[in-house]
Amino acid sequence: MDMSMIVSIASIFGVCLAYLSFMKDKLKGAEEFGKLQQKVHQLEQQARSNENRFQKIEDKLDEIQQTLTRLETLILTKNND
Repeated sequence: MDMSMIVSIASIFGVCLAYLSFMKDKLKGAEEFGKLQQKVHQLEQQARSNENRFQKIEDKLDEIQQTLTRLETLILTKNND
């Protein structure tokens, strides 16, 4: 086996290792991307849930405000009589 044959084999081996390393990094990146997508989905669901809660709170506050307005009107009417 001459020197050029050894260099060629080593080059092919190096290219294979580089390709495997690239694929490993690509797989790791895809896995991280999948985890990020899952986290984004979870956060979106949580945001929707929070939005619903805030809407319920806002509705209840509106009811309280309306009740207080009615009470104020009633008290003012009774005081004027």
